[in-house]
Amino acid sequence: DKNKIDTMIAFTKPQYHASLTYSMQRGGWDSSEYFTTNDIHEMGSTAKADAYALRGYWRPEESGTSTPEISVGFDLITFDNHALNIDEGSGYFVGLGWQDMFQADDRIGLAIGQPVKATAATAGNSLTEVDPFMWEAYYSFKANDSVTVTPAIWGGTDVSANNTQDVFGTMLTTTFKF
Repeated sequence: DKNKIDTMIAFTKPQYHASLTYSMQRGGWDSSEYFTTNDIHEMGSTAKADAYALRGYWRPEESGTSTPEISVGFDLITFDNHALNIDEGSGYFVGLGWQDMFQADDRIGLAIGQPVKATAATAGNSLTEVDPFMWEAYYSFKANDSVTVTPAIWGGTDVSANNTQDVFGTMLTTTFKF
């Protein structure tokens, strides 16, 4: 049977937050597909995983200054009986955000991160992982009281499994509220 249990402890105030999440996955439950390499989420049906996610953010008291909001995260996952003989994986992210820089309610954001990748193999086995890296940048602004426009650009190298999986893209999101 596939099963998963998540537990979080957090401390949050208006200006800052810190949390630790523990996730227990059994029976090949694979909730690790987002922001991971292929090797990590090809667990197999008998794999067991224990994962920890440490998160935090800090916001300045005043918006509209050059001091950004800062968000950070670190993920660690350990395996028992992983199909590809992986014992452990880890990843991280760092995000910076500025609000009210050019006009009220606008946002500028930059983020970098390394998707969770294999960092240790079971005894007698070797890793084939590369060093994935991803980034994004966006600017969100209100065109008027009902319309928010967000252009974004993102990219990454070795994002899933090997050194040929580079990505680059752009996006334009328009939100209408009436």
